[in-house]
Amino acid sequence: MLEPMSGAFDPEALRAFRSRDWMAVREAKEQFWVEQQLRQGPLAALVMSAGLWEHARALDPTWPGAEQRAEDLAHHVELAERIRRVAHVFAGR
Repeated sequence: MLEPMSGAFDPEALRAFRSRDWMAVREAKEQFWVEQQLRQGPLAALVMSAGLWEHARALDPTWPGAEQRAEDLAHHVELAERIRRVAHVFAGR
């Protein structure tokens, strides 16, 4: 498990972080993912999800536990049901 951060933060660095152009950051991230999708197609999502999996496991090697898996499955079942209920709206397109 990773160690928590300790020590003082530099107040000027915190102000600089807070003052960033967050819209530009958002737009740059969106552009990055558009370009990744164009270059890699569906592989881009698989690469990203593998990275997230590895990060989560680095934070907690026992992740996901049985309870988390059950919660995840419940969310997937609920989402699938919601999609099923509205699928007819898109059937004629």
